[in-house]
Amino acid sequence: MKVFLSDYKLDQVLDFSDLKHLFSHFANLTEIDVSLHDQEGSEILTYRVNPEKSICELVKEKQSGCNMQMKYAGLKSAELGEPYIFQCGTMVKCSVPILFEEKFLGSLACGPVLLWEADEIAKNDLAAFANKYDIQKEKAEEILGCVKQLTPENMRSAAGMLAVMVSYMCKEESIFLKQRAKITKQQDRIADLLAEKRVATSSLETIERRNKFKKYPYELEKELIAFLQTGNSTNAMQILNSILGEIFALSSGNLESIKANIYELTAVLMRAAVDAGVSLSEMNEILKKVTIILADETQYDEVCLLTTEAMEAINQVISSNRFTKKSNENLINAISYIKKHYREDLSLDMVAKNAFVSNYYLSHLFRDEMNMTFSDYVNKVRMDAAIKLMKETKMSIQEIAVQSGFADASYFTKTFKKYHGITPKKYMSLYF
Repeated sequence: MKVFLSDYKLDQVLDFSDLKHLFSHFANLTEIDVSLHDQEGSEILTYRVNPEKSICELVKEKQSGCNMQMKYAGLKSAELGEPYIFQCGTMVKCSVPILFEEKFLGSLACGPVLLWEADEIAKNDLAAFANKYDIQKEKAEEILGCVKQLTPENMRSAAGMLAVMVSYMCKEESIFLKQRAKITKQQDRIADLLAEKRVATSSLETIERRNKFKKYPYELEKELIAFLQTGNSTNAMQILNSILGEIFALSSGNLESIKANIYELTAVLMRAAVDAGVSLSEMNEILKKVTIILADETQYDEVCLLTTEAMEAINQVISSNRFTKKSNENLINAISYIKKHYREDLSLDMVAKNAFVSNYYLSHLFRDEMNMTFSDYVNKVRMDAAIKLMKETKMSIQEIAVQSGFADASYFTKTFKKYHGITPKKYMSLYF
């Protein structure tokens, strides 16, 4: 098996405090020394049953070859995918690999032990080894008398038991790191959305004036539900992030307000899941996760994670039920057409034909599913396009009106004020 090295360090993955306790219990139970080694074979952490009578303890400062041998043994055990027993001096050790996300992080070593009785040959070999490192013969014989004797099977079992426990620790950390990565990714998305909405000045007066004209994007909720119920996960996640960005912007950093708005959003999504055919019993676990959002101890980063997980869970249960509302398929077709052709002179008849439904049906579909008229939705899409042009270009109001699908600047200004409460010019002065 080809071995790939992990970019993580041992102390980034393993809790050394917990590991020390594990090593002490293991060593006291088995009477075998245990040590932790990094990818280069260096000893990072150890627990010796009797340090004063340990050959490894005596020679570790003098034996530079130990690291090379432990490096080889660790990589070999990773290559084999099982504990690797090898000769170390006059005794034997066993190495087991530590894998994190299927990459080699380091190794555990058990021993040294004897796999045979301490006969005269073993004593002479150890004496020669000890003499090389200026260890007295009597001391060497005392050490040999304290060395544990095991069968190869027992040696492998002991090492394997330790490896299983450390592997579990790695798995738990992997789950934690993946959660952190998910939180970071979600926060980055939200930060990008908030950055787009940032005004030129950060004075309290300006922020208050800005928030006065902000509205919760209920129409985005309707789009999100439509995409969820038809299994369009990619667009659903994009819209979810837009909604979260609006929630964080409207809340001005108030965590309790953020929690309340997100809780309300997830409740809407859960109702949508039930409408799509998901049973209430299937929603119980998701409900538990959603309820945690409101807990006092739940912090900002946890809110982001819980929201994402709830969203993914809702999407999964909807998909597993394999039930799609035909009305939402038709609605998505209409929405997609409008977003592609909003600059044109759109009519209900034109969009209905391209969505393959009747005018009457499409009109009621927007009222029932989006809680707005067809014309209101077209204007909403054009408003979004206009605001994007305000932010990214230096076009005049007249140019923005035309590029957004309005016949003239006068009608554009009137419509813009209806939706945002202020004129386009005033909006630009507040936001850009």
